Amino acid sequence: MKKTKLLLIFLILLFNTGTLKAAESIVAGVDGMFCLACQEKLTKAFNDKFGSEVIITVSWEKGLAVVSVPTKGKITEEDFKNVVLETGFKFEGVKTVGKPLNSLRETEVFIEQNPGLLILKTF
Repeated sequence: MKKTKLLLIFLILLFNTGTLKAAESIVAGVDGMFCLACQEKLTKAFNDKFGSEVIITVSWEKGLAVVSVPTKGKITEEDFKNVVLETGFKFEGVKTVGKPLNSLRETEVFIEQNPGLLILKTF
C-alpha cells in the first residue's frame, strides 16, 4: 500500500511539473531586431540570464519579447531591460502583466485587447 501511494505521488509530480504555468509576464517592444539571428540572440540571452523555468517568446517580425515567470517578482522589469540592452537592442513600453502569456498568439491577443500597451511591427 505504501509503495502504491509513493508511486501515485511520484506520477502526479512528474506530470504536473512538465507544464509550466507562469504567474506573470514581462512584455516589451524591442527595436533593432531585423532577422531570425537577432531573435535567436535575444532568446539565448534571456535563457542564459533567467534559466529554464521561464517561458520566452521573441519575435523579430513583431518587434516583441515576452518572458513569463512562474513566481511573481522573480524577474523585474529592470532585469528584463538589462538583457535587452546588453544584447545591443532597444526596448520600448516594458510592462509587467499579472497573467501568463505563454505564446506569441496569446501576447498578440492581449495587446489587441489593451490598446496603447504596445504597437506591434508589421512587415
